[in-house]
Amino acid sequence: MRPLLLVRKQGVYGSLQDQGRYGYRAYGVPTAGAMDRRSFQASHLILGHTDNETSLELFIGGFEFEALAEATYVLTGAESICLVNGLPIEMWKTFQLKKGDRLTIQRVVKGAILYLTPYGGFQAEQQLGSRSCFPLGHMGESLQKGHILYGQSVASSTKTRGLYAPYRPQFESHRVVRAFKGPHFHLFSIESQQQFIETTFQFVSGNRMGYYLKGGVLQLQQPRDILSEATQFGTIQVPKSGEPIVLMADAQTVGGYPIIATVHEDDLDQIAQMRRLDTVKFTLMEV
Repeated sequence: MRPLLLVRKQGVYGSLQDQGRYGYRAYGVPTAGAMDRRSFQASHLILGHTDNETSLELFIGGFEFEALAEATYVLTGAESICLVNGLPIEMWKTFQLKKGDRLTIQRVVKGAILYLTPYGGFQAEQQLGSRSCFPLGHMGESLQKGHILYGQSVASSTKTRGLYAPYRPQFESHRVVRAFKGPHFHLFSIESQQQFIETTFQFVSGNRMGYYLKGGVLQLQQPRDILSEATQFGTIQVPKSGEPIVLMADAQTVGGYPIIATVHEDDLDQIAQMRRLDTVKFTLMEV
């Protein structure tokens, strides 16, 4: 391993993530991994990676890094203003940093999450077969000012690679997201079932565990206790407040709130990229 980047300024939240920690959900360990898997996977395709390499997942912006060695990188995900030594660089296309260069993730324009990936990926200790950070399970650490990020001892690539603009995902402030009926959909009142598919919900807060939505109060036909059931990334639970919560990558593996629906796997990236006050409308799919 060799030191690649020094964290000079800490933004909202950053952590190392790979494709996730599989095979341990039966023991209560979430999969974790990249929230926007499409942007994450695109970064590794651009760099030509074939293994489960690791990226730095950054929320919103406000980060600054100092290069400690020469290396090739790519930035993917949310549309952001990114600078090298004060000059703007294009996302979704490889760029080089030399020792002493400053990389600034100034702010996010559309979306919420971006991925910084070096050629060869970042290096960190593997825990249960993954380098994904999961602080609640004491696996890895979230990014802090003064942290040094390490990479492989590989030569930087001089060839420019990238993804053409028409193929880059777009993250608008309003989304229409596909979902499947959950195991408790039939327990909700007819009015709440209709409200779920007709209401435009607004994202008000959240983190890697869950996104909280407002827009309508969903109610069961009659109050009842629900046995805890398995949950997953994309499960939409409805607590007693009646306001839905979309479970995200670090969420618990079981839950006792009624599950009204589950987000289609191919639309999870759109949910993950929501930022405060963005809106979403759900459309139900047949199994």
